[in-house]
Amino acid sequence: MVTNSSDMAPDGGPVPPPGNRLEISLNLPTRTIVKLALFLLVGWAGLRLWAEFVLLLIAVVLALALHPTVGWLERKGLSRGVGILVIALGLFGLSLAFLTFVTTALAQQIALLVQDFPAFRNRLEHRLPMHYPVLKRIVDEIFALPSSPEIAVHLHQPLALGTSVLAGALSMFFTMIVTLYLLLDGKRLYAWLIAYVPRRHRDRMAITAEEVSVVVQAYVRGQVITSVLFTACVAIVLNVFRVPAAIPLALLAGFCDVIPVVGIIAATVPAAILAFSVSPTAGVAVSAFYALYHTLESYYIVPRVYGSSLRLSTLAVLLALMVGTALQGLIGAILVLPLVAAYPIIERIWLGRYLGHEVIKDHGALAGSVESGNEEVVETVLQGEKHPWEGPTGTTAPLWNPLTRRR
Repeated sequence: MVTNSSDMAPDGGPVPPPGNRLEISLNLPTRTIVKLALFLLVGWAGLRLWAEFVLLLIAVVLALALHPTVGWLERKGLSRGVGILVIALGLFGLSLAFLTFVTTALAQQIALLVQDFPAFRNRLEHRLPMHYPVLKRIVDEIFALPSSPEIAVHLHQPLALGTSVLAGALSMFFTMIVTLYLLLDGKRLYAWLIAYVPRRHRDRMAITAEEVSVVVQAYVRGQVITSVLFTACVAIVLNVFRVPAAIPLALLAGFCDVIPVVGIIAATVPAAILAFSVSPTAGVAVSAFYALYHTLESYYIVPRVYGSSLRLSTLAVLLALMVGTALQGLIGAILVLPLVAAYPIIERIWLGRYLGHEVIKDHGALAGSVESGNEEVVETVLQGEKHPWEGPTGTTAPLWNPLTRRR
């Protein structure tokens, strides 16, 4: 049979009859469809429950921080349940004392500040130098914030403030309850989760969990100490200079101290503005105190409080803050630092065979140089040379172990 070239398709095959369409049959196994549906369901549930997951993460961090206290109470002869009950009563007592004493004074000073707000603004504007119009414009914009449309919309909503306070209180209560239950039965939950890990990897998982716990405990303990110190010092200095709203400003300083780098700016600006409303001397003195205390905290208090558990450069902190803030706002900025500080542990235990020993050694040396300020380590890494503590054949001293605080 002879076919005409016009009856042939471009690929050499016969031309399909007019009106026919090319149909593709796609057959997926039932198991694949079920897996895809489960994956989509888990993703949807994760998005819906993301806020609760963040609260759970906070509870885990708090439980890790309180775990040494429970162990200390057990060594004193108390059972684990009684020790956790003591911790719960202590937290309840601190919360009650805070609400009784601090909140009362806080409400009074905020009410006084709102009542005398126009007078504070007038006094400050009269003390501003006339040849700094940019400074005057910035101060005017700050004082105009309470009456801005964006804030006014939220303030005029019925029960907006009460609803926010109630939601925050419920979140705190939920977090504390979960924290106590993690202290009580967290080991069983950890064992249930660790069962998903193949048994040949569980020894490394145990080492990772222990070292990461040390980092988290050091972070929470150090942050509590530095925040309390900053709050107390600010309260004393502001009361000495008779700055209005000393207690709210001190609490704001302690809260902002949790946020590295940018927190000191957020704490200084309102304190300096209200101090200048008292007198130029008070304004300059308060501003200088915040700057000097931040320097003292960064170079003296923090290295001694945190020790060698959190060795992060300023650039690493800034990048971590950018990522944490973009993902979860203020809470993300606070929680991201212990996670970033725990990465060298994960890298050393789990990624060493993939990255190579030289990468692990160089990263460990660079992390140590952050604490000591040794710039020779940076040059050694850039030049590809061996570190002084490496042997002639490439053997090295053990890397830093945060459990023993030594090499």
